[in-house]
Amino acid sequence: MAHRSALRPVPHLTLCLVLLAASAAVRLALVLGTDVYFDEAYYWQWSRHLDGGYFDHSPGVAWLIALLGIRPTALVCGVATVGAVWGLARDVHGPGEAPWRAAALWSVVPVGILAGVWATPDTPLLLFWTLALWALYRERWVLAGLACGLALLSKYPGVLLAAAFVAACVRARRLPAGAWLTALLGVGLFLPVVVWNARNDWAGFAFQLQHGLGGQGGWRTFGEFLLGQLALGGPVLLPLTVLYVVRGPREQFLLRAAAAAPLLLFGYASIRTRGEANWPAAAYLSACVGVAGMHARWFRAAALVNLALVLAVASHLLFPLLRFERDVLLARTHGWEVLGTLAREDVAVVYAPSYQLASEVAYFTGLPADTAGGARRSQYDLWPRPEVPVGRDALWYSEGKPPPAELTGRFTSVEGPRELTSDFRGRRVHTFLVWRLRDARP
Repeated sequence: MAHRSALRPVPHLTLCLVLLAASAAVRLALVLGTDVYFDEAYYWQWSRHLDGGYFDHSPGVAWLIALLGIRPTALVCGVATVGAVWGLARDVHGPGEAPWRAAALWSVVPVGILAGVWATPDTPLLLFWTLALWALYRERWVLAGLACGLALLSKYPGVLLAAAFVAACVRARRLPAGAWLTALLGVGLFLPVVVWNARNDWAGFAFQLQHGLGGQGGWRTFGEFLLGQLALGGPVLLPLTVLYVVRGPREQFLLRAAAAAPLLLFGYASIRTRGEANWPAAAYLSACVGVAGMHARWFRAAALVNLALVLAVASHLLFPLLRFERDVLLARTHGWEVLGTLAREDVAVVYAPSYQLASEVAYFTGLPADTAGGARRSQYDLWPRPEVPVGRDALWYSEGKPPPAELTGRFTSVEGPRELTSDFRGRRVHTFLVWRLRDARP
């Protein structure tokens, strides 16, 4: 775990600074130019009901949103992660060009951009993963324990860093005495999540195991996983990551293992079920540090290709020129503010067919919201259901689904639907249908 000295001129410092500045500009533009999208709204709902855990994830993102707000959480963690990557790379490679390469490269990795703009569990995970890896590399056991615990409080895959460290210890044939203190602190910080799961029939752990390894998959879903990594990691960075894992310096085995663990686990999981492309995001943190020590042309290729990809996606989200039959990116990031018009309705509850839609309407209206109609199980199923007093009205809204019988049977009459549409720069991004459920029965 020693570092190599790299006291050399910094011929690429200008390029690194340009990449960092471009990344900062893109992040700020996306923060200011996009709506709070449904995952953020869902975690905002969590922040209004602070707890030791939640159905879908650990509580870290909710705690941070309660403290800082939605977008400030993403921006602060995103900037801090870039700084932590710089610090880790400086210890690994020594002062000089490599730390700037690592920070600049990470700043334009698409999945890092996403986590630094939209607040999700990946947002704090990537920060605390980097800090924990840095502390483990330097054998600062107390700091490592605190950072590992915070990584676990951010998202369950934080445990993969422990797996990488164990692999490094097995390879070195030694377990440092201080590692036990790290483990004790990490487990201690994670205890609120364990207690919450124990009180809720282990719902969070069970959901993640089923979500990650259950279902049906095969080579097709594995191919989708690879395409997702080419998009969110980068078409040049992904193969360089594999090269670093397989043939990187021996003294950087811990970092190589930290890159390998998420890719191997979620690559295997993708054969079992259809996953999400962001799941192995942490792999690219140490990969950026490793690639920063390779030949300069590889760094340039990875960084410039990723920058082009990020600029293309960001420009589409802000000034769309291309037209798609179903533009998922625009629909997720624009047009939600129109739901604020429902705040004028005198209703007790707004129902929706998914936790995403329920969370968006709660955020933009401030009204109580709930799911119904066979919605995927979520935190809404664990919270007390909002009541509709006898004689009061409710709303059902969706993007096409009519209100289910389980709701309509509880009301005297149903009116609608009426359309609620939203556009972005001349593009129709949402057509919501709204039904009014009148006069709740006893």
